[in-house]
Amino acid sequence: MKMITWLNKKIDHLLQPELLRPENLGQLPPGEYVPIPSDIVLPSIITAFAFVLIRHIFDRLVVYPIGTYFGLKESTPRKTTFDHPVLEHEYKNSKSPSSDVIMVLSKKTGISERTIQFWFKKRKKQDKVSGIKRLSDSSWSFAFYFVLSWYGIYVLSNKQWSTKTEDCWKGWPLLTVSNDMYYYYLLELGYYISYIYMLFTDHKRKDFLEFFIHHNVTVILLILSWSVNVVRIGALVLCIHDPVDYLLTFAKSAVYCKKHRVADICFVVFLFLWIFTRLFVYPYVVLYSVYVELPALAENNSNIQILDRSFVIQFLKALLVVLQILHVLWTILIFKSAATKFTRGELQDARSDTEDDEKDDDDDDDVISDENFKEMFNNNTGTNGIGQ
Repeated sequence: MKMITWLNKKIDHLLQPELLRPENLGQLPPGEYVPIPSDIVLPSIITAFAFVLIRHIFDRLVVYPIGTYFGLKESTPRKTTFDHPVLEHEYKNSKSPSSDVIMVLSKKTGISERTIQFWFKKRKKQDKVSGIKRLSDSSWSFAFYFVLSWYGIYVLSNKQWSTKTEDCWKGWPLLTVSNDMYYYYLLELGYYISYIYMLFTDHKRKDFLEFFIHHNVTVILLILSWSVNVVRIGALVLCIHDPVDYLLTFAKSAVYCKKHRVADICFVVFLFLWIFTRLFVYPYVVLYSVYVELPALAENNSNIQILDRSFVIQFLKALLVVLQILHVLWTILIFKSAATKFTRGELQDARSDTEDDEKDDDDDDDVISDENFKEMFNNNTGTNGIGQ
């Protein structure tokens, strides 16, 4: 207990400005509460561990039965290629090398071009993520965003400042926080911390970097906004994001379950809401409030002016802009996905969770059995399976 008490004091001293510390907030009415960093940092880490545990239970009790019902497989294909350092090195650079590259590899290794083509197809199949794992990731995100988006709407429904953003700053930094706002922040922070952990433990993602940056930015935003008591703006950011995200994750789940009509409908609704919330509501409500309304109020309040010019607030503003840049980048990916839908007649998830979005090459792989492939490979490379 002494260690936790000492750690909490260090967290408060590090994260919370002197003006906002509880011992300096004598103006508050009795029983009112303002955010304290130690009240949320350690509890959010515990919540993150709880989410990881709940995720595993959710997989076993919900995802696996649903996935099995729709014919999804849990296991990934067994290893059907042979280790070859030259081909492995090229595979890391490109999973689908051009014909010119294959010709160069053939001359370098002494393996026929046809054999190298099949080697790359089978090697890609080894890395393919199982349908159950894909469904697990999207279903878990859907469940969280669905519950928290409606909880967030409920929490903000009776808050006057949710529709009049000027009130997010009036009285700042002496703004009190209700219990429902605390739990809203705690659950969101715990989820994003747990998701950062699961990015490293789950399957590979082609957009790993984007998600890693986004979730770390979100965690920093939540902690810092709590520490300097801009929780109202933070709650608006969360409430703008969550309702759209669960539509996307549900559409992805429908794709994995081969319910493409449902996925298409969800994707169309998601596309309109994404554009509306990310490209209009977020910049014209959140960014406008922090970059226009806050400085306007600061002109007549010295305390607000000092805080507005502080490094922490400027850093928070910069992170909110980074978030908007990510919105634009993801919008480009989403439009590419929509374009693919109209050109190919099939919904492709531009924010997919796998390294390889290509369709299965099962038919091509069946042309050569594993034994014939092994014999062909050895005939080209020698009995040790490595080109000379």
